[in-house]
Amino acid sequence: MKRFLTLALVAGCSSSNGSSDVVGPFTGTPHRYVVDRITLLQSDVQTELGDDLDGNGTIDNQLGTIISALAMTHDTSTHAADMIAAGSLASSVEVDANSLGNDDLVGVRFFGADTDAATAVGGRIHAGTFVSNRTRETQAPGAATVRLPIFADADPLPLSLEGVEIDFGSDGTGGLDAIIRGGIPVADAQAMAYAGIAQMMKTNPAAHLPFARILDADHDGTITTTELQDNTLVTAFIRTDLHATMRVSVGFFVHLSPCASGRCTTTPPADACHDRLRDGNETDVDCGGSCLPCAAGVTCNVPADCQTGGCDSGHCRVPTCTDGLRDGFESDVDCGDVGCAPCAIGKVCAAGNDCTSKNCMQGIGTTGVCGS
Repeated sequence: MKRFLTLALVAGCSSSNGSSDVVGPFTGTPHRYVVDRITLLQSDVQTELGDDLDGNGTIDNQLGTIISALAMTHDTSTHAADMIAAGSLASSVEVDANSLGNDDLVGVRFFGADTDAATAVGGRIHAGTFVSNRTRETQAPGAATVRLPIFADADPLPLSLEGVEIDFGSDGTGGLDAIIRGGIPVADAQAMAYAGIAQMMKTNPAAHLPFARILDADHDGTITTTELQDNTLVTAFIRTDLHATMRVSVGFFVHLSPCASGRCTTTPPADACHDRLRDGNETDVDCGGSCLPCAAGVTCNVPADCQTGGCDSGHCRVPTCTDGLRDGFESDVDCGDVGCAPCAIGKVCAAGNDCTSKNCMQGIGTTGVCGS
């Protein structure tokens, strides 16, 4: 991967001086590949996967900054491989080219899912390395829906990527290493982020308490869209950085394996409790049975399937401040800054307001203990 990143960066820079668009129709032989690995860097070193997408001399990849921030608080997904193996994340790439060695008229389409629409981006293959039209100068931009596993305990987000830029090269074993770039309209990015955060918080609230305390402005244990829209931390990260087009810049890495149809793999997920499918003995998606207990309102068979320890008419009971359990957004049993009583010294906390002492001794992005 590192070798390809170096080649792609050099190729991208070498085409920055007014190169002409490669445009269709693309009549080459279709070559189909499936995405069998996806990497969203948990780093804000944007130069590794980014490019100067708007021509202002700055490398753009706001997604890298977002992933870096989420990783610090353990709120970004680490289960892309499980989703790919299970088929809940099933992306592919089609390359129309007469030669994968050298060809000056190549069209490439990225599909987040087989049913998604895509507009080909043109480019050239030289010595096995493909460089597409540059986003900053093209008059024939590509487009795609990409599906990215951004938030922990949540589905991959379907995101409308515009001004698509794709570079790839051989991995030496018949597959391809590729970088996908472009911009997401900021309103779409915000809407999808709000949906992902809400699903993450509902699915596994206990795992995301430090972030929840930042978002839950009225301390009622519920995070609303309005609270997300008004939160300065959220808006500081999910923001326009491609100003001329009001888009959020994106860059991510994928590995591609040749596959004429279907998925061409039979490898099961290593962790079926995080593959974003209801499988095995789960009572709902990735919960119940032998997986983690389910959140309030989702499907259950027995009380042990639920975080609240109660299964009423096939659905998990809503948490209360008097049920004798640590559930919902409570930081310890029946206490914490969610409409319950504050916690005593020595109890688990996620923020100062969880404690009677207002003193929560914790690390960055972790729960702690109420101090004196």
